[in-house]
Amino acid sequence: MAKRQRSVSLSFVLLRFAIVMLGCTLLCSMIWFSGLSRFQNTGIVYRGIVPSQQVEKMLAGKPETFHSPGEDFLAEYALFGKNGEVLECNVKGKKLKALKDLLQEESQEADTLRYTYADGSTVIFHWYYRAEFADPVLRNRLPPFEYLWIATFFAAVAFCVLGNTLWLRRRLAARLKLFSEVSEKVGAQELDFVIPHAGIREYDQALDAMEHMREALYSSLSSQWAAQQEREAEIAALAHDLKTPLTLVGGNAELLLEEELSENGRKMVEKILSGNERAKQYVASLLETAAGTEETFAYTSLPAVFEELCRNTTGIAETKGVRLQAQNGLEGGAEIQKEHLLRALGNVVQNAIEHTPAGKNVYLEGSMTDNGWQIVVRDEGEGFSKAALRHATERLWRGDAARGADGHNGLGLWFAAEVAKTHAAQLELRNCKTGGMVIFSFR
Repeated sequence: MAKRQRSVSLSFVLLRFAIVMLGCTLLCSMIWFSGLSRFQNTGIVYRGIVPSQQVEKMLAGKPETFHSPGEDFLAEYALFGKNGEVLECNVKGKKLKALKDLLQEESQEADTLRYTYADGSTVIFHWYYRAEFADPVLRNRLPPFEYLWIATFFAAVAFCVLGNTLWLRRRLAARLKLFSEVSEKVGAQELDFVIPHAGIREYDQALDAMEHMREALYSSLSSQWAAQQEREAEIAALAHDLKTPLTLVGGNAELLLEEELSENGRKMVEKILSGNERAKQYVASLLETAAGTEETFAYTSLPAVFEELCRNTTGIAETKGVRLQAQNGLEGGAEIQKEHLLRALGNVVQNAIEHTPAGKNVYLEGSMTDNGWQIVVRDEGEGFSKAALRHATERLWRGDAARGADGHNGLGLWFAAEVAKTHAAQLELRNCKTGGMVIFSFR
């Protein structure tokens, strides 16, 4: 495995994020304070101390009468007569009521001042230590400048937090995406690739583990592929070698038919020829499978398929002394893999024949249904056990004592189930009054 590039720890990435955030906050603070100072120095904004200075200037020299201040006067005031009536003010509503309350009681607050003139009138001042707009229009229409400026500071800090968080998220998400990409490739068994470098130590440790897994899986699948290729080659060689004895059997059987044979002997030779032809078809199918070719779907007459199935299995039934009762109610045709389907159905019928006592019946019925067509195979044997109803279609399962495993390798019903899946059909095993029953349902 190639040497990894230098990585940093996840804690370092988070620490760097925290440092950047602190730096952004300090930068925002410096800009905020410098902006505030500039506004105050240029006269756009009054400092927070200006209202108290205006009140002190207005009362300097202890004036005997009240003189109305200008529009740039920042403090709130109300002038009351001897009897407490309001003579003049620059506030109303709750603020005016608060000033009236201060008239009735003394206030020790630093932002409040009370002064009585020579004519007996009293003025109450109240102000806030905050920066205000110097322009009266802005002061009346907008919130206090200090509040707006503080909100601007927090908005800038929030923007920095959001920007840095999105940057960190994008950085971490880009690294996490590597795990998804590697998982998808491994899931698709595309193992011939190099796992990239994340740059974060904890991530790279996990990616190293995935690299070891990839290498182990690549080695395992390569071994399995080689073994499968070898097995397929052996099957192809065996199937090829079977052609010679089958050809000899078929040729000798044809020669026997040219001799004078009894009627029973001729039937037996014809059965040998029929079985030999089926064996040749199976060998041809094995060779096609080994070569990587698959039987194509073709439109085929359903009644003809049923009749061929009956011909293929009648000889087996007669050999076992079992009567094959066929009822062909199929109509029309369908897109099927004919040879595969005949093998699957033949396996099911042969299985029913082998587990039916001599002298009994096996019923083979083909019929049309509301949604398609079906083929039903019933026997008069002992039926399926509970275990067989659950597992008989599993590959290499041979655990059913009721339908003994002698001479069987557990592939017949499994192959039938696989062919049913290929045809989008349903294979159902059940027991009936007479024995076991297998139903192929096609749509």
